Amino acid sequence: MTGEATDRPLFADGPFGPRVDAARARAAESIGAAFAPHAVADERGVFPREVLADLGRSRLLRQRWHPGPFGDAGLGVIIAEESGRYGHAGLSVGVSLCLETVGSILVRYGDSPLLQEYLDGLLDGRLVGCFGASEPTGGSDLNGIRTAARRVPGGWRVTGEKRYLSLGLVCDFALLLCRIEDDGGEADGGLGVFAVPASALSIRKRLRKVGTAALDTTWMTIDARVPDEALVGRPGAGLLVATWGLSHERLSIAGQTVGGVAAATGLATAHLHRREQFGRPLLQHQALRLRLADLSARLLSLRFAVYSAAQGIPVTGACGPRETAALKVTATRFAEEAMSECMHLFGGAGYLEDETPLGRMWRDTRLGRIGAGTDEMMWELVASGMIPDFVGYDELVDLG
Repeated sequence: MTGEATDRPLFADGPFGPRVDAARARAAESIGAAFAPHAVADERGVFPREVLADLGRSRLLRQRWHPGPFGDAGLGVIIAEESGRYGHAGLSVGVSLCLETVGSILVRYGDSPLLQEYLDGLLDGRLVGCFGASEPTGGSDLNGIRTAARRVPGGWRVTGEKRYLSLGLVCDFALLLCRIEDDGGEADGGLGVFAVPASALSIRKRLRKVGTAALDTTWMTIDARVPDEALVGRPGAGLLVATWGLSHERLSIAGQTVGGVAAATGLATAHLHRREQFGRPLLQHQALRLRLADLSARLLSLRFAVYSAAQGIPVTGACGPRETAALKVTATRFAEEAMSECMHLFGGAGYLEDETPLGRMWRDTRLGRIGAGTDEMMWELVASGMIPDFVGYDELVDLG
């Protein structure tokens, strides 16, 4: 990706126009070049680090986070959309976890030399970082975290287990959400995020998923001694730090959904043009044409919502955890439906692994409704901000 980053956000004049088109073309070129050699990575079940190395050399990763703490959110969603459009979610989700989840946390809270070293390596594509929260007994319940960070001379000892550690097999470091044990200190019993080296992670079980096999996900045990500068943010602020990273991940997932569904509907539209049944192209059959039109209309609405969210991130209160949760749950549920419908429009061929990519795309899409928080957790975040209209209720409702 050529050209240097500027302090002017990509969406400064809106999410459309020649400047955005040029940035999209450069991002698509860099992503295509990085992804293409590894399109069969699903067969190996390990994320190819070379993808991030190539994107680092293109400067795409560094441009995403210039300047902080929000970076260029517009470029972030363009990267997500174009990586999702490629149709290999194991690769696109892996990039998102490293660039958005880990990257956002280190950009905002990585104020020590050690954490800055990790961030520089990540943005150059030299280092791979991952994020671990879920545990064997916890799942989405972050208050049930049992992985412990105990105060020891010179720093902390981190011990415990993380059940769903994606990129764990290839990472250089992991950001882990832990319960702080500090002998009655101010943050004792609270949560903290700690950076631990990959050497402190041990495989308990490699997990086989329904889809996104290229995104290795592993049940890991942890035993690490880390210095004080490995603590990300303040002691006790772990939930705040994690929420910041997960919010960026959720917006990226919504962006990937836009790209993935666009790819699927594009293939389905071409098929309806090319395939003939009963003496005419499938596109001329109203039932099929209007089904696809409905998906396209909803995709258009989703794209505008994602772009609007990216414009709102630098504005305090305009796009926070509640808004990104709403986008993520809406986008991923729509994507699962859209992929299924597009696969259906191919008839029997849509269900064949060797003839179309729709089956793989359909399987991969299901991860979106679980990763970075389940549907139910997203709805709870949305519900927490619902405002009752008691004035209108009293004026307009009469239940006798």
